[in-house]
Amino acid sequence: MSPDRTMTFARFMELCLYDPEAGYYRRGSKIFGPGGDYYTSPYTHPLFAQILGDALAWYLSCLDADGPLDLIELGAGEGILGKGVLVRLENRHPRIFARVRYRSLEIGDDGLPERIQGVVFSNELFDALPVHRVRVSQSELKEIFVRLGEPIAEVEGELSDPRIPEYMRLGFPRWREGYVYEANLRMVEILEDLDRRFQRGFVLTLDYGFEAPEYEAMDRRDGTLLCYHRHRIHSNPYVNLGRQDLTSHVNFRVFRATAGRLGWTNRPLRSQRQFLVKWGLETRLLDEERMGILQAERLEDRLGIKALLTPGGISDTLKVQVQAVRLPAAGGFRLGPSRI
Repeated sequence: MSPDRTMTFARFMELCLYDPEAGYYRRGSKIFGPGGDYYTSPYTHPLFAQILGDALAWYLSCLDADGPLDLIELGAGEGILGKGVLVRLENRHPRIFARVRYRSLEIGDDGLPERIQGVVFSNELFDALPVHRVRVSQSELKEIFVRLGEPIAEVEGELSDPRIPEYMRLGFPRWREGYVYEANLRMVEILEDLDRRFQRGFVLTLDYGFEAPEYEAMDRRDGTLLCYHRHRIHSNPYVNLGRQDLTSHVNFRVFRATAGRLGWTNRPLRSQRQFLVKWGLETRLLDEERMGILQAERLEDRLGIKALLTPGGISDTLKVQVQAVRLPAAGGFRLGPSRI
């Protein structure tokens, strides 16, 4: 395999998504909403940012610390979620807002503070990180490489990174012959980097993903890699180069185990719908319907709220993971019965 013509799938995915000139997230094209390729929760209804703002304010208040509080958004995209959160903090939590130092960072950006005291949050970040792809062949792991050319081809070879076998053992207790799996080493690196910087606080992650029992129940012979282009989903990453999104589901078994190894405290993994309901979305919908049930111009708003609550919809597929970092006894804070 010629090194200038063949690369890991992780490198290929990185170029497709994050190349400074031609990468999907760097081209400046419309990505989200009707004119883009897919929807995310912040585009479904403004209440998503408002409810997340309430949750973030509560976690920040749990720190019981003097001085500034960091609020860091990873993978902010067009910035609509961060703006909505800040407006909510300013309007409803002014004391917290006055102390917040908000930063938004994209993949590859520098700018994380050396010391973090506060909350780091992300929405659909980790599923967009470049991943290695491996196939189980005669009970052994073979890495899938990308050979550039016309056409682009996949070739198998020896593993490119010594961390892949441990990731596989941790993330997938049972390997199936002929199946393809993703190893998201960049995810582990980000968590380790955050750990080096955290004084104390919380990490709040919203993302598509699974734990081992869910994955075992899936028919995922080709893994979880998916492509999004003009609101259509397909599985061919070798078309529309730089013009389609590439994602793979987060392995929350690895995510949580990495956090545990670093000494973080994992709160229970919940669906986004459970998280939003716990923080009051259902109540907000009932209030909205009481106030606007006869007002046709508010129908779209109500439908947006319902989209966040619909069983089997986007909020059931997305997961929410909250982790406490260097807080005593998970950690010197109390989560009431209605909080996650």
